[in-house]
Amino acid sequence: MRSGEYKNMNSFSIGAKDIVWTCKVFLLSVFFAFILAIVAYTLTFLTPEPEPASEVVSEVIMSTASAATSKVAVTSVYINPMWAIFFFNSLAACCAIIGTGLFMMVHKLLIGDIAMRPKNRYYAGLSILMEKTMMPLYKVLMRIASALDPDMLEIKSENNEKVDTIWQYCGYGKYEYRMFSYMLPYTVPLLILLVNGTIMGILLAYFTFNGALTGFELFGEKGIVLGLFYNVVYFFISIIPHGIIEIPALLVAAAVGYHFAHIQAQDVIKNKLFTGDEIESLLKDTEYIFETTKEYLFLSYTWKMAALIVLTLLLAAYIETYVTLGIVDKVMGSIDGILEPYLA
Repeated sequence: MRSGEYKNMNSFSIGAKDIVWTCKVFLLSVFFAFILAIVAYTLTFLTPEPEPASEVVSEVIMSTASAATSKVAVTSVYINPMWAIFFFNSLAACCAIIGTGLFMMVHKLLIGDIAMRPKNRYYAGLSILMEKTMMPLYKVLMRIASALDPDMLEIKSENNEKVDTIWQYCGYGKYEYRMFSYMLPYTVPLLILLVNGTIMGILLAYFTFNGALTGFELFGEKGIVLGLFYNVVYFFISIIPHGIIEIPALLVAAAVGYHFAHIQAQDVIKNKLFTGDEIESLLKDTEYIFETTKEYLFLSYTWKMAALIVLTLLLAAYIETYVTLGIVDKVMGSIDGILEPYLA
């Protein structure tokens, strides 16, 4: 009997470790996106242009910020902004929870593709060529993933011989496929965190750089700090009222997906999945993965968490649409009064 064959609700329940992982990934995404955006804006500012540098930078900043929020802006033309915000946030949450499970269908597609290759040598040859072309990039990805997750190193001990096996029809061996199988489940929650963190980092860079630049243009050197302070306060006040609900909800959604991904990844190692040399063995391992996936997707805990998070995001969308702006006006009005003596 394979380890973990009988899973239950508790095995899919998230814990502190899952929350910590999602917070780390999200905060690192915000940080690196912020740094890269600031560097890009600074280089644009320092690059000679026919038009004033400040106008060029403002245009670059506005274009990146608009791109980050365009999906909601476009949708809100057709429906109430609250529902537009709710739709995209709920979509992200459901992708993190349900999409992570559905994404495991990739295994069935890939193993099915491998099963076709012995019957079509031309197709197999073309596939091998494409896979070998992508292999250097894939190996870099494996090194990065192995450095971040030492558990992946356990996979290296497997025999990777391809002669007279199903793997001879692939541009990779069982070792590479097992590494891929380990990384695959993390794809969706990782992307959700990276995308949302990157958007927030870009927007923070937009407010930071634009505030300093505008302050300098209006009030000289003393305006840099004041403009920076004003815009950063505006940024956080514009996020905190609804973000204090919305961001944790999305992080919990990603944590649910991450926990399931961790179970799937550990199964690859503990149960020695995809170590066979025959297509029948690979199909059997795929079925095992889908048994775990079906259990996760049909578990009441999974859907209760999804429903709870969606309802939480509805509340956050309402606050963002009807409450946040009022709070921003009051707070920034007070800030204007505080800064006025310094600008005289």
